[in-house]
Amino acid sequence: MKAAAVAGLALLLGLGVVPAQAGHGLMNAFSDIAWLPDPGRTPDQADYPLDALAERARLALADSDERLALRLDYAREKLAEVEAMVAAEKPGPANVAIDAWLAHVDAAMAEIDALAPDASAAAAGRLANALLEHQYLMSIGYLDLPRDTRTVIGRVMAAARAHYDTLVAGLPQAFKDAQFFKEEEVRWSWEMATRGDAQGL
Repeated sequence: MKAAAVAGLALLLGLGVVPAQAGHGLMNAFSDIAWLPDPGRTPDQADYPLDALAERARLALADSDERLALRLDYAREKLAEVEAMVAAEKPGPANVAIDAWLAHVDAAMAEIDALAPDASAAAAGRLANALLEHQYLMSIGYLDLPRDTRTVIGRVMAAARAHYDTLVAGLPQAFKDAQFFKEEEVRWSWEMATRGDAQGL
């Protein structure tokens, strides 16, 4: 578990507050998550636009299933870039990476809308689960990042949550029920992160 999660739990315990769902798997909902990849090229490098060119070329040659998988991979890479730029205290390049992440998410949303109903539901579930993971990945290490630049991550959290809510609204109740513990862990993790900001941590 990352240091921020431990710090958040310690903060709660120090305040005499225990998360309501802690005894129901809250701390294990993302136990099988894949952490962010190496960021590779980052927006502060002169050759960064080459990444976008390579991504567009691969996406143009992919079918719909491959394209969604590629967009999810690219979105994770952009989050790794965001984290790297925040850690380097470069908010401008961090926002460039956020814009690139959001472009892939927006495109995936549009592509899912164009699919046949059965394929659309399956793809929407994949993207919704990915967006929950994105929120978790951005929130769990938040307090380990420089305080003056990490606030840009709020853009990721807000956009990911809005798209997640849109997707889930059209999915079966069984899917919604299955996401409960992950949703709670994201909510708790982000609450601890923003509380840390408020307390100057």
